[in-house]
Amino acid sequence: MRCCVKYFLLVLILMGSSFANAGEGKFYIVGMGTAKDLITVRAMKVIKSADIVLVETEEERTYWQEYIQDKEVWLRPVALRVMYGADPQKIADPKKRTMAEKGIQARKLLVDHVTAAVREGKIIADLQGGDPMVYGLTFMLEMLPADIPTEVIPGVGAFQAASAAVKMSPPFGYDTSAVILTMDDWEGRVDVNEKLMACGSTLVVYTMLLDYPRLFSQLKKYYPADTPVAEVVDAGERVNQKVIRSTVGRFMDEVDYKNLPQERHILLVGKFLEVGQARKDFVPEISSGHAPLP
Repeated sequence: MRCCVKYFLLVLILMGSSFANAGEGKFYIVGMGTAKDLITVRAMKVIKSADIVLVETEEERTYWQEYIQDKEVWLRPVALRVMYGADPQKIADPKKRTMAEKGIQARKLLVDHVTAAVREGKIIADLQGGDPMVYGLTFMLEMLPADIPTEVIPGVGAFQAASAAVKMSPPFGYDTSAVILTMDDWEGRVDVNEKLMACGSTLVVYTMLLDYPRLFSQLKKYYPADTPVAEVVDAGERVNQKVIRSTVGRFMDEVDYKNLPQERHILLVGKFLEVGQARKDFVPEISSGHAPLP
């Protein structure tokens, strides 16, 4: 009888353990870098542990297939971010109001699916190119219930990859030390590009839907015509990466910007592209007692 009781207790313990493990799901946003071989070790471990992966397009699914392998895949289109935060009741245009309502429904549907899967003990990895925290898709971190465990795995972003491509460090700009990451102006934004340009800092422009003629007409107001510019295509890709160099004054005439690959180029503007780490304000500390460098 005692053996039966002990066996029954052991079964209960094992069952309790399995129930505890069944709820240990988690939602990850995973930065995949700008090239397949720029993925981090941490990202690879998370994907390997995942039961379900989210990707933006079928093309991404193919591109990252060696990491995804035979895992379950859900599509998570970038259009889900459209009008996020908008209140349909405050939108007068019927078409825009309908678009906002559909967006709310689509986001809720995805969040509900993710929530249910995590509560079933599933590990979900949302794969995003570059670093997801720079113009990535992070609304689910805000919409998921508070009890759903989440984590963001940072990745090598386009800013870092493009800086490596030009082999110059953007914070060093001779007489500037700030870098502004921006994109094309959107309606309703207060930090429009002309305000940012007035600072004269290094600009790193993410080029999604960028109006090049407008941007360069603005740049010419605040940056000297000879200010160097670099367009980096496929940043981080060893075979396809290309750097196109020009200046604020010449860019529109000599760069075929209309035929640059969509979503695969980034624009760098600033003195750093030529001066390197030279500093205008550097003065050796003679009175400090330290011997000068050889």
